[in-house]
Amino acid sequence: MNPLVTQRRRLLRAATIEPMLRLASIAPTLSMVLAPPASAAETGKTLPWPVRPVRVIVPFAPAGTVDMLARYVGNQMQKQTGQAFVVENRPGAGGNVCTEQAVQAPADGYTLLVSGLPTHIFNPFLYAKLPFDPMRDLTHIAMLASAPNLLIVNPGLDIKTVGELVERARAQPGKISFSSAGNGTSGHLAGELLRGQAGVAVQHVPYKGQSDAISAVVRGDVAFAFVTIPGTLALVNDGRLRAIAVTSKARSKLVPDVPTVAQAGYPDFEVLAWYSMAAPARTPPDVVDTLAASMSRILGTDESRDWLAAQGLEPNVLTKDAFLAYMRAETAKWGPIIRASGAVAN
Repeated sequence: MNPLVTQRRRLLRAATIEPMLRLASIAPTLSMVLAPPASAAETGKTLPWPVRPVRVIVPFAPAGTVDMLARYVGNQMQKQTGQAFVVENRPGAGGNVCTEQAVQAPADGYTLLVSGLPTHIFNPFLYAKLPFDPMRDLTHIAMLASAPNLLIVNPGLDIKTVGELVERARAQPGKISFSSAGNGTSGHLAGELLRGQAGVAVQHVPYKGQSDAISAVVRGDVAFAFVTIPGTLALVNDGRLRAIAVTSKARSKLVPDVPTVAQAGYPDFEVLAWYSMAAPARTPPDVVDTLAASMSRILGTDESRDWLAAQGLEPNVLTKDAFLAYMRAETAKWGPIIRASGAVAN
């Protein structure tokens, strides 16, 4: 063979084939360096949470019980995670506006809803059409706290017990009235529950807020009301109101000397305002687990118990399956009561 041809072939191999062979030998290493990292979906693992601020939406105005509770647990979570938990107040339509926003938010763990009994249990029966189902379209993480109502009467009626109130109502059917903060509120439905269990004919008088409902009892415009404890104790201590019962099954640490309605002969009577944390449906399970465990830990401290008591609340943490079972029982309990009362949203 011509020596020039042989030399030309040798040079061609050195310039093309041998570099390609060397590149092939190191290709696996290059692919490891240059390839993008696998996504969480590809690896089956969830990225650490939270890595950015978390939005906590509240369906009521600032400075109310729900708002203060959301800010408290948000601050505690920020201390634990180093990420801000930013509370946004979105009142409107009895909490439905805010709840719908939570339902429609991305299910990525960065939108939480702090709400409770009215939005999750009452509203589906009070509003003719809701664009969402609170049980189906939210992931319910934990109940955070609860609060019983206080049954108050006007002192001028000389009624000191639930039994005496019931006797007076039976003796004067249709003439004894009670006030509330409005149709479908906890105070209204507590009165309907007493009406049904005691078999008495009492009249409901709705007002535009709890302060007006309390004032009506003080003036004697109505005989009694079911109201929150913190907004009422000062008037009880001043003798302008008389507290005759609380609506929890056991006596409340907030008013330990006041008996329960259950102790008055109505063992199934219980009305608790409760507050909870939820997220959009399909929120990653590990985020839900982290939050549920954090709520139990945060609200189980002495510091938190003291803070809750100052707000008229009691720690009552239920998580995941236990909380869902409780919510189903609440739905089964309140649905017939609301239907029988004829209550609709104001």
